[in-house]
Amino acid sequence: MARRFVPGLRARLLLILLPVLVALFAFDSWSDTETLRQELEKAYDQTLLEPAQALSDSLAWNAARGTVELTDTFHITSMFEALSARSKHLRVVVASNDGKQRQLLLGPDPFPEPPPSPTHPQTPFADAGDGARVFYNAPFHDQPLRIAAVLRTVYDDEGRPWTALIQTARSTLAIENARHELLKQTLFKDARTLLILVLIIWLGIGWGLRPLQALREATRARKARDLSPLQTGSVPGEVRPLVDAMNLHLAQQRDALEAQRQFLADASHQLRTPLAIMHAQTGYALRESDPETVRNTLQGILRQLQRSRRVSEQLLALAQAAQATQATRQEPGSSCPLPEQCDVNAIARDVVIEYLPQALEKHIDLGWIDARGDDAEDDDRPGAPPVAPVQASALGLHEVLANLVHNAIAYTPRGGKVNVSVRVDERQAIMLVQDNGPGIAAEDRERAFERFQRLPSSQQEDAAMGSGLGLAIAKSYLQNMHGTIELLDGEDGVGLTVRVRLPLAP
Repeated sequence: MARRFVPGLRARLLLILLPVLVALFAFDSWSDTETLRQELEKAYDQTLLEPAQALSDSLAWNAARGTVELTDTFHITSMFEALSARSKHLRVVVASNDGKQRQLLLGPDPFPEPPPSPTHPQTPFADAGDGARVFYNAPFHDQPLRIAAVLRTVYDDEGRPWTALIQTARSTLAIENARHELLKQTLFKDARTLLILVLIIWLGIGWGLRPLQALREATRARKARDLSPLQTGSVPGEVRPLVDAMNLHLAQQRDALEAQRQFLADASHQLRTPLAIMHAQTGYALRESDPETVRNTLQGILRQLQRSRRVSEQLLALAQAAQATQATRQEPGSSCPLPEQCDVNAIARDVVIEYLPQALEKHIDLGWIDARGDDAEDDDRPGAPPVAPVQASALGLHEVLANLVHNAIAYTPRGGKVNVSVRVDERQAIMLVQDNGPGIAAEDRERAFERFQRLPSSQQEDAAMGSGLGLAIAKSYLQNMHGTIELLDGEDGVGLTVRVRLPLAP
């Protein structure tokens, strides 16, 4: 299948920034050209207003001719012609107040009429009054013009007003050319600035990604079995959570591999010796002709087989407990990873019944104290509610209690006593396994939970059949059930008491 294209950080950042930068630069260029156009129009307006004002001042009433005349047009027109514009015009029109008489004193006719004054938008410009002025753009003979219009009132001998419309105009091609030139220069500068910014962003992101590239190379150079944490000292803060998550995953894999390695080492250590002994005993039995000697040898082989079977079962139980612990650690936010609900009281009673034959064989008094007290038999009916409900695996809890009871029977001398009891308080279920055996010294109790620990009390004949895994298995299972296990002094300071606590199910 074709690999899906995923843009990198550079491409994503540029896809976000480029449209924004282009829009900002385009708006800036347009704003600059508009500002230039307004400033040029102001300058144009000033150059148009000065000759218009001069023409206004030269208007006077000629009594001999009975009309309004321009007294000095030569100097004004000469000054105006000196301007560099290609198309420029001066125009003066005089009209009587009643509009019946109209006279063109200067300039072309017809000519673009002025719009209403900005101060009186509803009134025609001709009625705006003496001194009114307006600037506007209009085409004339296919030429765009900037025009200034000024009104001047002249009175005749009889005091009648005459309105003079004075117009001065210049081509706006110079404004447009300057505006286009500025726009072109601005766009060129903005494009150059944009390219420089893109280059800076590209190089900056590359510089920022160098620690990640170094991390990638360091990861590639690692050996397959190297699961040590990745170094986060030079990693950017935004990427550090990702590297921390990777380190957490590596730690989980490291723990899983360590558990597998430990299991293989334990199995190799515990099974190799019994197999070697059975191999030697079988060879010895084959060489013997005395039936009694062969029988004794076969009994020794049977004891080794029993011990190997027990070790194998406990190793598998320990591996399952470790696997469950690893799964729970991979979901640190899980507050209740065990959906199953079971009754501690019923499981403990079943374990006691299961180990009664072994206790009787050793003449050990295996006692049971039900959490319901003396009336337990009367309430023991199908469908009855659980006495001590906990949120835990029933098989795991059975394995915990079976290991504790097996250890108590194994380490208690013949004719001894082992008691198993369950009680419930407001928040938790408590299981006690008590014996009157040799016990465990206080300084050795923490070490007793380690794998294959054989304390001095394990030198008894029956205890030697153990593997040193019972307490380790119990502790591993209870960690997954949010329970605890403690080793305490036995009753009256004799023997050992193992106390297991589990929170009650809601």
